[in-house]
Parts: sequence; structure tokens; C-alpha cells
Amino acid sequence: MERRELLAAVAASTSLAVAGCSGVEDGSFEFDAKPASIPAAAVTEAGYEGESPQSFTIDERLEASGVNVEVSATTWLAGYENPDNGSAVFVASTPDGKVAGQSVNPLVRADEGDLIRRLVEQVNQRDVGGGGTEIKADDIKDVGSETRTILGEEVEISILETTIDAEVETGDGQSSEVEGVPVYLYVGTVQHEEDVIAIVGVHPTEVDASESVLSLMEQVEH
Repeated sequence: MERRELLAAVAASTSLAVAGCSGVEDGSFEFDAKPASIPAAAVTEAGYEGESPQSFTIDERLEASGVNVEVSATTWLAGYENPDNGSAVFVASTPDGKVAGQSVNPLVRADEGDLIRRLVEQVNQRDVGGGGTEIKADDIKDVGSETRTILGEEVEISILETTIDAEVETGDGQSSEVEGVPVYLYVGTVQHEEDVIAIVGVHPTEVDASESVLSLMEQVEH
């Protein structure tokens, strides 16, 4: 089975004493994240295949301090997949703009379910790591957590269980969709410099890929 799915960030930010922004003009703000990725050597050694981070820009209209402002946020997304066991890791770097010292990036405030919904939507739109997989985010169950060191910080990785609709290779060069495949999700976020790094790992519950997924998450660079 080939597992493909998840990750990217929905960034929003604004205003009056903002961090990491440029091009401020008449209530318009631009935020640009620095790409985050996993070293190619680590990806290959773990049996994964990956791509260079892709950038995309999200434009939003927000209200800050009672004033409507236009916000443009550039986010980076990279996907890595193991075609042999269906596991994958996705890394997103999104700018953490602030209004009056408080982040207005929805990624920072999101719980795991909301975070996954946002990231999946962006991954599927941009075909990162193959795309085309739908996570039933309303059916997520928390099954534990594990602490790992990412970018020099101790990060609590949430471990979740859910089902996905996934593409399966049929062996004749074709593929078909299988519904309701049980998977484990690993979700962690860490603030680094002026960006928020969101990392999501996934593998089928029938596959023992937890350690390889967590190890790759630990090796993220930014």
C-alpha cells in the first residue's frame, strides 16, 4: 500500500509591532517563513523518498486592533514517503506573525484535529507526497504521546489513531482507492526563530514504523 498525505500550514498574521513581516503598506503585511526539511542522507537511510520544500502563499483579510488588514503569508512544505510500508512524514514551516505580542497564526492555536484538517487540505491541494488521500479528521482518537528533541527543544509528540482513504497500487501500474485504512498519526509543533514548524508522521497500524517516523521528525532542520 502506498500511503500519501498530509501537511502544510495555514498562516495568518498582522500588525502594529509584528514579528517577521515585510512590505508593510496601508494595512498590508507580508510574512515569509524559512524552509524546514529533513536531510537527504537521513531520508535515504530510512528508506524514504522526498522532495525539496515547496512554497505557497496564503492571503487573508483579518481584523487587528479594530482595523481591517491584508495579510500575505508564505509557507513551506516538504513530504517524505516510504513506498514499501506506506509511512510518511510531512514538514511545514509557517511564519509566526504577532499582533500586540500575540500570535495570530491559526496553526499555533489549533488542537490536533484542527491542525490535521488544515494541513491535509493544503497537502491535497498541492499534491505534496502524492496527495489524493483524505483523512477523516472527525474520527481521531488520542492514544498517547512521546517526547522527542526537535530543533534543540523538547517536543511532546501527540500519537493519534484514525482512518484514511488511501490509494493502493494494484501491481499492474494502476491504483485503486481503499476506504477506512487504520493509521497512527504523530503530530508535533515547535517554535524556531520567527517560524512555527509543524511535523506530521503517519503509518498504517499494521506496520511497525513508529521509530523510523519519530527518528525522521527529530532530524528536521530549519
